[in-house]
Amino acid sequence: MAGWLKKLFSANQESREQHAKPPRPSGRASNLRKNELSASEADKFLASIRPLGRPDHPILSKDYSTSSRVPCTDLIPFLSERLLCGDVRSVKSIMRAVIEGNPGIGIGPDWIDESIDKIVVAPFENYVSFGTQAAYSELRALFIVAAKAGGGREFLISESIPRYMAWVLFPHQPEWSTDTELLAKKANAWIRKMAKETPFWEDYGRLRAPKVQTVCISESLRATIVSLSPAGRLQLIYAITKGGGSLPELTNYDIRSFGINVAATSNELIKSGLMISSAAPEVIESAFTKQEILGLCEAYGASFKKSWTKSKLVDALQSLGSEPLQRISLDNSLAAPNYTTYPELANILQVADTHEAGFKLLCFS
Repeated sequence: MAGWLKKLFSANQESREQHAKPPRPSGRASNLRKNELSASEADKFLASIRPLGRPDHPILSKDYSTSSRVPCTDLIPFLSERLLCGDVRSVKSIMRAVIEGNPGIGIGPDWIDESIDKIVVAPFENYVSFGTQAAYSELRALFIVAAKAGGGREFLISESIPRYMAWVLFPHQPEWSTDTELLAKKANAWIRKMAKETPFWEDYGRLRAPKVQTVCISESLRATIVSLSPAGRLQLIYAITKGGGSLPELTNYDIRSFGINVAATSNELIKSGLMISSAAPEVIESAFTKQEILGLCEAYGASFKKSWTKSKLVDALQSLGSEPLQRISLDNSLAAPNYTTYPELANILQVADTHEAGFKLLCFS
């Protein structure tokens, strides 16, 4: 009898445990669900940009061959948001899509995974501090997009990429640690080694730790700039370097290589009030070549000589009254930095460029 009661008690206890606690999914099943979620986030992003890209590789720009690996839009917001969520799988999925049209001879696109893994764990926090965690995700996303070219991060110092990182991240108010001195020693040792092997590096200047920031901008302007997309910040500062012009044209190949939808960023800059429509003579002069201005003079019936400078040709157009200049501005989306509302815009290039040295050193972290 005692044996029978013992068996009954054990059976009832087993039954209660099974009903009280549902079986936990296996690690494999849990990972599968996480991967499906990650894949869906990447798929949703790819579907959202499909109209912008190439028919064969929708993530890539229609204006360039697949071998160029130029994205059709700004990837940084999506990548940084996924990094904040710990969703590295989606980041890898997007970057594989960028390079799969030209993955390299005899290899697939998976090689980018290793670069991404290294960037995700790079100790950037030891060398620079930002006001928000989101800034670190933007920093990592910028390095990840730059990794599409292949090679080590060290080689980025020979390109404009560290400078453009400074343009994107300066409104996050980076503060540089004294430990950047250690990175400078590491970087300069690498440069000396490369100089023995490659003539290019023989004349490359030695890197130094970033200088203390001496020029500042107001909090209101900083907040307005940081509210722009990363690609919008790049276009803004590039527009300032050019003094304005045709807003959709105010980029260069290196900026487009990061990924930019100029229609979206141009609209963003106008809406922010940082750029304003302009028919000023200097903006027209900046926007067009001399040959193009000659064509405008002919089209509007201005009296001119072909030997005249661009400035004098624009004066000839202006002599016809304001209407031709206004029409030219409207037809070509001409814009200029809004120095009236934001006079400190004149300083942001200097402020941003102060940080370039620091982002060069992060290539060695």
